[in-house]
Amino acid sequence: MKSLKKKLPKLGKLQKQCDTLMQQVGKNLFPKSIISGLPTEVLHHLVEKSVSSRLRYDWENLIPLTNAEHCRLHQSGDLWIVTQIIKKKGGLEWYEALRKRGREIIKVNREYYEQQMEELKKLQ
Repeated sequence: MKSLKKKLPKLGKLQKQCDTLMQQVGKNLFPKSIISGLPTEVLHHLVEKSVSSRLRYDWENLIPLTNAEHCRLHQSGDLWIVTQIIKKKGGLEWYEALRKRGREIIKVNREYYEQQMEELKKLQ
């Protein structure tokens, strides 16, 4: 007899769904690259996802860029782009506040991703 229990998606799948929706919503919220003013193709995490789970879906940490700008940033570590982002977003004070918020510990579990998904759906 088959179980009537609904199989819940794995956390990795939920994270991927949230990440995809975040990119879609972000392109609508921020239609122009912060660097060039060209159409946004990707949202870059200024404070890397690997460094801060807290900032993964934080709009202050998500920077609208073109694919070329994003590649340039990752491949060359172009400090000019980073400097321009920090200037345009609010300067060193803004950046330090963002990094401080990034050190906050959060519990990343199913409930967290479901909450993020609901918040992102509201912004669609």
